[in-house]
Amino acid sequence: MVTQTRVNSERVYYNYGGKLPPVTLEPEPVTPPAPEADALPKLITDTTLRDGAQDSRFAVFPADARLKYYDLLHRMDNGIGGVYAVEAFIYQRRDVWTLEKLLVRGYEWPRVTTWTRATPKDIKLLVEVSQGKVKETGMLASASDHHIFDKLGYASKEEAIEKYLQPIRTALENNIVPRVHLEDTTRADIYGWVIPFMQRVLEESKGIAKFRVCDTIGWGSPDPYASLPWGIPRLFTVLRAETGAELEFHGHNDFGLATANSIAAWRYGAKKVNVAFAGLGERTGNTSLEQMVAALIRHYGDPGFDLTALEEMKRLVDTEVTPLPDRAPIIGEVFTTTAGIHQAGVGRQGGAPGGLIYLPFAASLFGRQEVELSRIGSLSGSEGIISVLNRELERQGSETRVKETSRVVKQIYDRIQDEYNGQYDEQHDHWVNARRTFFTADDILELAREFGAV
Repeated sequence: MVTQTRVNSERVYYNYGGKLPPVTLEPEPVTPPAPEADALPKLITDTTLRDGAQDSRFAVFPADARLKYYDLLHRMDNGIGGVYAVEAFIYQRRDVWTLEKLLVRGYEWPRVTTWTRATPKDIKLLVEVSQGKVKETGMLASASDHHIFDKLGYASKEEAIEKYLQPIRTALENNIVPRVHLEDTTRADIYGWVIPFMQRVLEESKGIAKFRVCDTIGWGSPDPYASLPWGIPRLFTVLRAETGAELEFHGHNDFGLATANSIAAWRYGAKKVNVAFAGLGERTGNTSLEQMVAALIRHYGDPGFDLTALEEMKRLVDTEVTPLPDRAPIIGEVFTTTAGIHQAGVGRQGGAPGGLIYLPFAASLFGRQEVELSRIGSLSGSEGIISVLNRELERQGSETRVKETSRVVKQIYDRIQDEYNGQYDEQHDHWVNARRTFFTADDILELAREFGAV
């Protein structure tokens, strides 16, 4: 039963003097909804072109690249609506041009939505630039007392509510669904401001409004014992019980928990999670698109995504926006191993009845082709050497293949270890001139030639 709550006039701050914020725990965990009672489907919304574009590693997300990204996002969604919407800015000439081009494509999914500040002026601008084609917009509603008082300078929490209601009313008057972004919810006064505000918005919008619950500085915890306001399971359980509103989660990765918190939000009542490709965004970034696509498939089944689009999205962002980290899950260079014991497993998994041994999934699943599974370093074994050498021989059109029993493999292995050992300086009891780099395929082929294998 939903109970009407009142605004708390007192300020609620979480000031730990810049130190790591503690996670307090309750005696009992919050209980997740039964699977049959949990509303499906679970959906993804994309903020790569909005919050992702605020990443401090690059000065601008080029307009042409934004359009290419949207086309690839549409391809990945594959007409199923699993990626429900994509967000765009409306403030600069390039933003308006981009919005027009996004809308003219006429894609059903992802839907084009926008983001505005908490002013009626912004809503009127949106109506003007979109010519009524944008039917839903996000609008900022800073939720914590840190923001209400210290950032925005409002005199009271009641004043903040009245200010935020003005653009919401303007959106409703123009038949635009308001998606209210509760900024910094994980530091907010949940019962003393967030819930009363949400109830007021739902009352004025006749239940139309939607809400994005934002873990703006990444304080959230996926632990079901964690207290309000940072316990994501408890937060979504309480908000859904007290408001009945459609909820969405927006996570940041300051503590490396954006994906875990997003999965927890889905499990405890969120219908949607908000993401950016490769985790682009402020500081450590937003929840990553590719990780949540994989999570959705693993937890709720594959609705029919075209996962091969992710490889092209990676190339686009990597070349036209900003270099991406090699070790990023799903889209990074994560299929190659250098340790001998792992290379042995990878080398034997092709015909293994149990399937893959040292890979979590096939590289081809996400559009990766021609992946070299072995990289030759100081810990590599004979299986890795054979894999790299035979692959290079095949690439060059040679019919020669090296087997594990070949003496050349042992010779190459010994030479590799000699180079990584370097030379021992007895006088100073020190190793010098040791190699620090990997052996390339060309290096291995040259050694094979030296030892007469080819």
